[in-house]
Amino acid sequence: MVGVKLLFFLLIFFLPLNAYGADRGVLVEEYQVNIYRARVIEVVEEREFRDTVIQTLRIRILNRDFINHETTITNTLVGNPYDIRLRRGNRITTHMEFSADNEPLFFFHGYDRTLPLFFLVLFFAVCIIALGRLKGVKALISLIIIISLIVFGLIPLLIRGHNPIVFSIVTCILASVVFFGIYYGVGRKSISAIIGVSGGLLIGGIIAYLFGVFARIAGFSHGDAQMLQYLPHGYAFDFRGLLFAGIIIGALGACMDVAISIASALTEIKLHNPTIQKKELIESGFNIGRDIMGSMVNTLVLAYTGGSLATVMIFMGFDMGFSEIINLESISTEIVRAIAGSLGLLFAIPLTVFAFIFLDNEKEDR
Repeated sequence: MVGVKLLFFLLIFFLPLNAYGADRGVLVEEYQVNIYRARVIEVVEEREFRDTVIQTLRIRILNRDFINHETTITNTLVGNPYDIRLRRGNRITTHMEFSADNEPLFFFHGYDRTLPLFFLVLFFAVCIIALGRLKGVKALISLIIIISLIVFGLIPLLIRGHNPIVFSIVTCILASVVFFGIYYGVGRKSISAIIGVSGGLLIGGIIAYLFGVFARIAGFSHGDAQMLQYLPHGYAFDFRGLLFAGIIIGALGACMDVAISIASALTEIKLHNPTIQKKELIESGFNIGRDIMGSMVNTLVLAYTGGSLATVMIFMGFDMGFSEIINLESISTEIVRAIAGSLGLLFAIPLTVFAFIFLDNEKEDR
């Protein structure tokens, strides 16, 4: 068990190095935006010109090589909902450029949300550990590793143009192995859950991709996807693949929840009734899966619906017809996303049940 955990940690530390490759240093050096945290120490002046307000602010840099450096910046308010009126004591972010005389020039970027987010994450961690104790610690460790897999492993690979569907499925399988291995240990329960999650995501991903091809979904409906075209070094992306990679990752949590719930319930049934017939155990597994299925499918569909709520409101506000709305790529994408994720969840149920039965038979044979 110690060797398995050690392998997980080695994977996390070495995968990012291979994923980024030699181009990483060039990319950072040439295109990195210099963001600095700062505090407003004085509102020097506020001038009004027609519908515009121009604030002159004295700020102090709080981090990196210009720490405690004081300078003056301006903030323009034009009367729209996105205006930010700054006050003394506000913590902000700025980006820095060098002038022709090689002097640093700072420009207002936005609010500095580092501290509130840090305390929110800290509160979240404390709540998990207080409630779960040792299991809470295991949950946090597995969560950190899974996020590291995605941020430092999968995303750099995708930026370099590798197949998004293949690598997202592999990453999700590794994520399920990491979570179940750390949280539940290596055993029949965790292995059957890993098989259920892996198979469900694989089938859901294939179905999503096929129907995306049939529906001619290109993957450009989201503005962030369109911005990928402007990344340096001429990266060529499979935008449709990226879309369905996102679907697979988005369905991972629900699939893990379903698979481990079924595997845990079957483990308890077998523990309290060791002589139960295989047919009865399969029937119990499917009954448990059906009970979980309804709420989990609703969870996925409602999550994706909530994510596109503003978009739907815009279309309905302009009195667009149902046929016109349903044929928009942004709406079609969300429908495929919700249904494909739900299909992955559905297929995870029988796969987990039969994997558990198979492993149970293997144990009895030995």
